[in-house]
Amino acid sequence: MDEESHGLEEEEVEHPSPSTEYQTKKLEQFQGRIDASFTAMQTSFDYLMKTINKNPDKIIFDAENIIILGNLATYTIPLESVLSKLKNPFAGGSGLNATKTTRKGELKGRETSVCIQPDYKNVTDLPGCDVLDSYFLMLLNDDKFIHQPAHGPLRRAMLQLYGLSVSPASAAMKTWIESTTAAELKAEESAAEIKGTDGWRWRVSDSNPLVHGLTIWFKKKNQRKWTKVVEDSSLFEYSYHYDDVMSILELLSDSPRVLIHDEPYASDEYFMQAVAKHHAPVAQRIENDRAQQAAS
Repeated sequence: MDEESHGLEEEEVEHPSPSTEYQTKKLEQFQGRIDASFTAMQTSFDYLMKTINKNPDKIIFDAENIIILGNLATYTIPLESVLSKLKNPFAGGSGLNATKTTRKGELKGRETSVCIQPDYKNVTDLPGCDVLDSYFLMLLNDDKFIHQPAHGPLRRAMLQLYGLSVSPASAAMKTWIESTTAAELKAEESAAEIKGTDGWRWRVSDSNPLVHGLTIWFKKKNQRKWTKVVEDSSLFEYSYHYDDVMSILELLSDSPRVLIHDEPYASDEYFMQAVAKHHAPVAQRIENDRAQQAAS
């Protein structure tokens, strides 16, 4: 940097002053920025209203909520939570609240919540209505946004809402599960199958309404019929860890090897005990562990 440019840089440094001239200038700048933010807010509000008016059959209202009818699910957003953030952005936390999510075309029945944020790196600089408009558009086009890497919460919400069964989200679930794991989703059977170790193949299903978790079957090498090994995965000792199909599939993809060779905490004792009834090496592992504990 030469001396001339260095001198210019120094001249650009602002030096506050108590003078009337300086204070008047700063006040005018402040007013200008406030006016600009109001103008931006009005513009963003116009875009928001345009989105609502273009989708009268998909963005509807009840007594207390805005209801977005997406292609995969129904989203219910409390009006008061939206208005409170627009009226006073300093109140409460930042970002959008979690949105109640129910099955497509339904307001009652099974529900979950989804918390997704618009795809803007500078979201804090945007007018509130811009954020809201983007959110509405994302929910209206949930079948497209669900495939984007950043929207894992939306994928998990659809999995909680519909499970493995045929649903409006089946295609998206199949893409996600099969690209994330080595499993094959068979939505028409409410099941997923995955290759394990040692020639085993595993199958999980959520088709039984009396089961809180997943039912698990296996086939050993050259075995033709499935053998049920776990009726309900919610009975797992670490059920809080294996609380969805993705975590179960990850465990099964490394089983029965993980049950024989790894530390017990790498799997689940309930699952290990269940498999031990059908696989001698796992039973031997349990017996050896008990012998070591007794000797220590």
